[in-house]
Amino acid sequence: MLKNVCSYDELDNSRHQEILNGNNMTLDENDFLTFQLYTASKTPRIKKARIRNWIIVTLASLCLAYLFYESGNVILGNYFLIVAGLSATLYPFYTRWWYRKHYLKYIRDTYKNRIGEQCELDIDENTIGAKDSTGIVKINKSEIKEINEIKDYYFLKARTGTTLIISKVKTDEIEKIENEVKFLVEKFGAKHNIELNWKWK
Repeated sequence: MLKNVCSYDELDNSRHQEILNGNNMTLDENDFLTFQLYTASKTPRIKKARIRNWIIVTLASLCLAYLFYESGNVILGNYFLIVAGLSATLYPFYTRWWYRKHYLKYIRDTYKNRIGEQCELDIDENTIGAKDSTGIVKINKSEIKEINEIKDYYFLKARTGTTLIISKVKTDEIEKIENEVKFLVEKFGAKHNIELNWKWK
């Protein structure tokens, strides 16, 4: 489950009961797309499928080229040899484009009522809550098991699978967000994965 989330606002060291209240942010389709592509890049099933299909297409083309050469059909032999070469060198770029297109269509269909909608983030001593026009979600801080950090985002993942997207570039309170992330790691043992150079490949 994915929930679009705004950024953090007020955070103090005394950990008052109400840490942050009503900070607003608007996420666009690129924010959702980055999350989907990051998740895909970390999903073993998808990683294996991309490699498996790359190998299958390349080897199948080579086999067909060999069979046509053996049967004396040089034209088709050359054709499938070229296909095999293109597959070996360009298939990773094709799958990169295909997944981007696939997830963009999925986002536009599934999150069309959330794209461009203002959302509000509230944090108290024990929970992180997000509210937008589609509803409200609250997650106990103790349930946040993983924090994935890339250059422009934090993705906070709960044990239930719900993920909160926090954009670094759409807030002026980045230092306070970083402090809250540290608190989640130190207090609740959330795993913090840092990949500031991550790119979709």
